[in-house]
Amino acid sequence: MADDPNRNPTADEIAGMQWWNSLTEAERANWLARADSAVPAEAWAAYKRQGPLDLQPAAGIH
Repeated sequence: MADDPNRNPTADEIAGMQWWNSLTEAERANWLARADSAVPAEAWAAYKRQGPLDLQPAAGIH
């Protein structure tokens, strides 16, 4: 259950935290914009959908 504070993170959650911690502030801002969210988990989901080789600028970023 996701609301259980005593549960261990899933492998995907760990990967997402490691990915987020490896990003620069600019990269974080870029992925948050791509996700249209302020939630790092949503940025992780956008990254998984779009992949690291997606070089198209996020909407509204020039």
